[in-house]
Amino acid sequence: MPATPEDEVPTGAGEAAGGLVGAVVGEDGLLAGLRLDARAMRFASEDLADHIVSAVRAAQQDRLQRVGEPATSPEEGVDLEEFTRRLDGMEAQAAHDFARLTASLDETLRRLDER
Repeated sequence: MPATPEDEVPTGAGEAAGGLVGAVVGEDGLLAGLRLDARAMRFASEDLADHIVSAVRAAQQDRLQRVGEPATSPEEGVDLEEFTRRLDGMEAQAAHDFARLTASLDETLRRLDER
């Protein structure tokens, strides 16, 4: 039996920097995937971080629109402790991923300098 829109897992996708940075969030609203075009590595680290945040936010907003939730304000009865915990977890994961990316870029630049 073919999948119907009701059967689809509510995920979201977003892009930034003219499509050089892409993000996908899962049904839980957390980051599920990040795509960086090789040309995105030319951005300064702060600019790249801003583009990543923009892509993730766009993906989160896309997901919210797909499930029919308002993207601009929380509804009454939102568990702020749970929301804060999840947000802190996303921030920690993003910082960890960005640190790994930066270390990889630094290592690549070091190897290029040695040539």
